[in-house]
Amino acid sequence: MKKRMLTLILTVLLTASAVLIVVIFLFPIYWVVLSSIRPYGSLFTTKFELIPSEVTWEAYTWLIFESKFFLWLRNSLIVSILTVVFTLVLVIPSAYSFSRFKFFGKEKFLYGYLVFTQFAGGMGIAGLIALYAILAYLNLLNSLFVLALIYAAGGVPFNTWLLKTYFDTIPRDFDEAALVDGASYFNLIVDVLLPIAKPGIATVAIFSFMGAWGEFILAQTILSPENYTLPVGLYSFVGQFETKWNYFSAMAILFAVPVVVMYLLAQRYLQMGLAMGGVKK
Repeated sequence: MKKRMLTLILTVLLTASAVLIVVIFLFPIYWVVLSSIRPYGSLFTTKFELIPSEVTWEAYTWLIFESKFFLWLRNSLIVSILTVVFTLVLVIPSAYSFSRFKFFGKEKFLYGYLVFTQFAGGMGIAGLIALYAILAYLNLLNSLFVLALIYAAGGVPFNTWLLKTYFDTIPRDFDEAALVDGASYFNLIVDVLLPIAKPGIATVAIFSFMGAWGEFILAQTILSPENYTLPVGLYSFVGQFETKWNYFSAMAILFAVPVVVMYLLAQRYLQMGLAMGGVKK
């Protein structure tokens, strides 16, 4: 009886703790949604309301019909889709090479590539200034195409490693059978391995899309207002003396929707890709 009571108490405590953690993590999202549908002036009152007494869709109406939201959305979609395309074109052959071929210094080269990328990312403002100077010299500033190419190049090491570990889980018998039947390496990858590796490829595509979709610093540095992406457009709502937080919150909600939808649609592939990609053969 005593043991059963202790088990019940432990279950109640764990359940309450889990609920509390969920509430803590979801409350900021709820507050952003709440801020987007409340009148601007009511955001600064001392009265706390979990359910607003007054609801308005003014912020969403302004965003859709009067702001540059759809221009920023178009630019973000262009950059993100191009980033995914460039990433897959670069990563698939390199991941296959690291997975299937043996050459001198393969492991050292792969891990060194990863370390170098982290070192380059840590250069911060110095690296950003150098990149800006190079792009300015080559007259490549304010280009969505170039921005997507930079995003893709920056993600090549990690995505190559991720997809390589997924290719490692695919038996080499498929390769040998296809090559015996006269298939080229191109046909082998496209017709045989890619259909099997859909979860791994979907994982790489989602990571690439989300990275490009949410990146702010580089986009703000090299793009002009007519080519702003959604993160830079969102930041433009922050004024020096005043910020309309209801507009900002509504924009944040609309900004997050495509990523959430994409994740929900590809959740099964993403989970399989991460699980299989984490298995070292």
